[in-house]
Amino acid sequence: MKNVIKSLPVILLLLFIFGLTSPADAHGRNTEEVEFAVLGNCGMCKDRIERAAYTVRGVRSADWNQQTQKLTLVFRTDRTDQETVERAIAKAGHDTENFITDEETHANLHHCCIYERNPAFLKNNKLYNEE
Repeated sequence: MKNVIKSLPVILLLLFIFGLTSPADAHGRNTEEVEFAVLGNCGMCKDRIERAAYTVRGVRSADWNQQTQKLTLVFRTDRTDQETVERAIAKAGHDTENFITDEETHANLHHCCIYERNPAFLKNNKLYNEE
């Protein structure tokens, strides 16, 4: 018992040091943070957009800002990429910088979630399920 008490400060110090090391550093996992446009209107849109992002393996953080219409995304680069996340969000019903949702999915959103579509997005971007 006396030995355990003597080694307790050393154990606590080691736990503190290892706790400061991020999992990304400890395991060699690289993360990337990006921000891109995602169209939406309300809190339900925020929930849907963020949930769609989290369905992609490797996403660590997703935060959509209703005022700026931007999603801040942190993901593991060895598991996914921005394109995969944008496709998942477009599949859920929200146009992004590079991918758009289909008309039926957009029309089936809750009435408060039907956002005004950006003509530039419609003209220049691919459907989420196109190669």
